[in-house]
Amino acid sequence: MRLKEGELEQYGDSFTPDFVYDVMRRLPRFVTMQRGHQQDAEEFLGFLLEGLHDECVHVMKSSDSSKTSAVATPMNAPSSPTSDSASRRGSIDDVWQQVGPKQKAAITRSSGTILTGSPITKIFGGSLRSELRVPGLKDSITLEPYQPLQLDIGSPNIHNIIDALKGLTHSEVLHGDFKSPKGPNVTATKQVFIETVPPVLILHLKRFQYDNTGGTQKIWKKVGYPLELELPKEVFPRTKRSVFAHDGYPKYRLIGVVYHHGKNASGGHYTVDVRRQDGKEWIRLDDTVIKRVRSEDVAEGGSEEDPKVLAAALEAHKKDSSSSGNIFSSIGEENGEAEEDGWKQASGSGKKWSSVVNGASTPKPKSANGHGAGKFSVMDNKVAYLLFYQNI
Repeated sequence: MRLKEGELEQYGDSFTPDFVYDVMRRLPRFVTMQRGHQQDAEEFLGFLLEGLHDECVHVMKSSDSSKTSAVATPMNAPSSPTSDSASRRGSIDDVWQQVGPKQKAAITRSSGTILTGSPITKIFGGSLRSELRVPGLKDSITLEPYQPLQLDIGSPNIHNIIDALKGLTHSEVLHGDFKSPKGPNVTATKQVFIETVPPVLILHLKRFQYDNTGGTQKIWKKVGYPLELELPKEVFPRTKRSVFAHDGYPKYRLIGVVYHHGKNASGGHYTVDVRRQDGKEWIRLDDTVIKRVRSEDVAEGGSEEDPKVLAAALEAHKKDSSSSGNIFSSIGEENGEAEEDGWKQASGSGKKWSSVVNGASTPKPKSANGHGAGKFSVMDNKVAYLLFYQNI
């Protein structure tokens, strides 16, 4: 039902979905979940989809068992071959031979195969293709599922999700003894491609990296993402490109964005932009605050970081880091004490960087005396963390 213009922003009181929490707590992976404690959004989404998948599989198997038991069979008939033993056999990696371009054979195997599909895997699940080429041996191809698709964004050369997707397929040179007839010191190459894509593609922008102390640092830079996305041909294996060249490469429309605010995960904040089902309007969800936003507002969040501004901020950090203290030392007074194991400030503690972290200067926090060395809000440093695209 389409709401009238005057009803679009008429919302009732907020409520806590206790019935959802009560059901989730029955699953072992959610027993430690506590109201008011922040969870990593990507990790929580993964657990939730996995739990829904398991529930679907359980119901599907129960339904199949009921149908089977309704068929008249001898009392002492042997059990069906599609039993647990068959499921266990299916858990062993399947191996077969595949003929590629120029009739070149390759050994193909599946790794981490989902034994029983469900509506969840059909909607959100795809597969990656890893190709290992060793001189003197047949190519080795491994297929493995993904949900969501993990994208590294830490490289300075990555400015948008197209760059990140192409980076996923960069060839990697490997050295070692691969038991090749050409000798023990051959150079092998490994390359990853997208084998299949799902109806709803979830992209996880990996906004953390490990430093030399073993801690994790948040990557603040903005990564561009379009409202409509056509996957580049470089991410697909050659066997797929010939098909897509005729029918067109997969296209997607952005339907949701999860943003992370703040300098670290434990003390930060999440907000969400969601496209309405009619595809014409967007809704921004910020805890109990719900409002309409324009598609331009969502697109602005996907604008790329200005390289000049980013370079200037990094240079400022190099100059300030040796002499400046921790400007976030008082953040706990305003937004709650951050846990020590949370994400650290990634790109420096200089306030100049913080003011341009999203590609455009944001208002600098001011102290009581108006000299600008004040507290930072938990809502600062908004960056996209999860992107949801629907196939069109």
